[in-house]
Amino acid sequence: AIGNAFAVLSNPEKRLRYDELGSDQEHVSTGQARHYNYYTEFEADITPEEIFNVFFGGHFPTGNIHMFSNVARDAHYYPRRHRNERAWTQEQEEEENRPQNSYSAFIQLMPVFIIIIVSVITQLMATNPPYSLFYKSSIGHVISRETENLQVPYYVDKNFERNYQGADLKELEKTVEKDYIDYIQTSCWKEKQQKSDLSNLAKLYRDERLKQKAESLKLEHCEKLSSLIGMHKGG
Repeated sequence: AIGNAFAVLSNPEKRLRYDELGSDQEHVSTGQARHYNYYTEFEADITPEEIFNVFFGGHFPTGNIHMFSNVARDAHYYPRRHRNERAWTQEQEEEENRPQNSYSAFIQLMPVFIIIIVSVITQLMATNPPYSLFYKSSIGHVISRETENLQVPYYVDKNFERNYQGADLKELEKTVEKDYIDYIQTSCWKEKQQKSDLSNLAKLYRDERLKQKAESLKLEHCEKLSSLIGMHKGG
């Protein structure tokens, strides 16, 4: 009833009709009289909760009320939520979603953390190799040595002789020779490929200078490889 009264008093057209017709009106149709309650022509434009907020909440709900006229009684009416209620609900949803978002971000970054941790542990546990085929002062390989079998040069640190003697030294030098042969073979292949490319270019462009350069290119690593193979067969 209060809602209907508010609907009438807040709308000038409804108020004018109320003043003219009163609270009850009789409408005659097809010779039969039917009595209508005037208020049934109007649905409440404000809910009891909003009326309560008007008098006790200190907020007049002019901006949050949907004004409807001549709405059927069975029509569904959904009042718009108060601004403060909507803001509070939004903050509550953000607080509920914040932990989930943080957890999702953590799960997505988990592989990166694992890779970093494994990398750090690997670096801490890794030790320098006992030898190098080349001079490397950064890891202390500055002392030159040669293998007993093929006289392959390699470099070690100052503590090498104390750690490798006898059978351990022989096994290590076998590894040194194998690594050296692999390096020489790779370098020999690169030299042959470079010479072949220059020769093909000289034929393609009929360039005499490229031809001379290809012929003069020395295969130093290939010569070293042949020498090592001869020493190995002779040994």
